[in-house]
Amino acid sequence: MAEFKCERCESTWVEDSLPRRGEICFACHLKSIRIGFTHGKSEFSGPTIGERQRQTIEAAAKEGRTIEPAGSRWV
Repeated sequence: MAEFKCERCESTWVEDSLPRRGEICFACHLKSIRIGFTHGKSEFSGPTIGERQRQTIEAAAKEGRTIEPAGSRWV
């Protein structure tokens, strides 16, 4: 067991060995991680999944087809 001192906030912690992130505490390590995404951003703007589902069902009904959501058959 060794005691390490964070390079950023100067707090100390004890661990068996030096972490791969170096002498940076877990709290500072989390602050440095950019939690974001590149795919799926369109899901957060525009019509919701429920609205798109209703639009699809209405469009199919206008064409004379009867469709239902896949999940509702197994519930």
